[in-house]
Amino acid sequence: MQRILFFLSIGLLISLFSCKGHSSKLADKKGKDRFTEVQLKHAKEFKFEKSGDKTILHIHRKGEENEFDTFHLVAEQKDVKDPATIIKVPCKRIICLSSTQLCYFFALDDIDDIIAINSSRYLRHEGMKALVESGKVKRIGKEGNFNLEMIAALDPDVIFVSPFKVGGFDALRNLGIPLVPMAAYNEETPLGRSEWVKMLALFVGKEEKADSIFDGIESRYQNLKELTSKVKERPTIFSGKMRSGSWYVPGGNSFYAHYFRDAGADYIIKDNKQGAYPVDFETIYSKASNCDYWRIIHPEKSGLSLKDLGEQDSRYEDFKAFQQKNVILCNIREKPYYEQAGVKPDVLLADYIYFFHHELLPKHQPYFYQRLK
Repeated sequence: MQRILFFLSIGLLISLFSCKGHSSKLADKKGKDRFTEVQLKHAKEFKFEKSGDKTILHIHRKGEENEFDTFHLVAEQKDVKDPATIIKVPCKRIICLSSTQLCYFFALDDIDDIIAINSSRYLRHEGMKALVESGKVKRIGKEGNFNLEMIAALDPDVIFVSPFKVGGFDALRNLGIPLVPMAAYNEETPLGRSEWVKMLALFVGKEEKADSIFDGIESRYQNLKELTSKVKERPTIFSGKMRSGSWYVPGGNSFYAHYFRDAGADYIIKDNKQGAYPVDFETIYSKASNCDYWRIIHPEKSGLSLKDLGEQDSRYEDFKAFQQKNVILCNIREKPYYEQAGVKPDVLLADYIYFFHHELLPKHQPYFYQRLK
């Protein structure tokens, strides 16, 4: 009898651990729904499971390993006990608190569901600009200074927030509106960021379109990457410029570092850091003084020239890349970088290849970047 009880106990424990560890199939409290995880190709910062018209979405919580914010997306809201995490889809009243979120809605051709944004300072999308100018899309302020009365009056279905900015979000939570973090910018790779179009599509009922969009992006990007896979000479490159007394350097395992490598260049920062961090001028000069290329993303005056750049800081003229006129700039005052880059990694990669290995894409017309004259 004791042996039977022993084996029954072991069997029960195995069963319990098996159920706990199997994340691809989940049952709800009543045991009626079984959810199957949808496999993503590149994105690591979110995941989701589906059962019919129900979706369980998990978004990685910034700075917390294996911790996720979870949302239940349902076609019918019955017996809702927590409106902050149970969201009826498709959403028809959406607020975006970062211009980088808009690119996914633009790609999905779904701007009519957006009722408010944080700012239109660098907004270039003609359709969205027209909605803002007509008052159909409201401007509700920036982090730490949101117009809470306007937000409450708009009665949004969901607000997409940036987990990298925290100002004012506690006040938004008190309104009882679902706050969904957009952590695409925590992805390590360009294609990882682009795959977030699938996450946004869950909220507006355009999942098939998102799959098609991403498949096209991935195919074009991989084909371009293949062009540089066998290049014999990889030009060296560094990034950034002085800002408020510091030079912010993208880490050696950052999103930007992946772009440089995929474009057939050798990024001079070799650490394993993912984000950007400040260094002094002497540090960057010791590493980058003899680099072949210098890349800058920054809001600059229209028509910035090499001469103008040198006048900002005379030390810039000491870099080899400056002297050889190999400074490439994405001027975010003139280019729609933040509202398009997330879904155009193939275009960005083509721009880089055009400059680093012109012979591979001689007919390409650079879209985001220009060489300073």
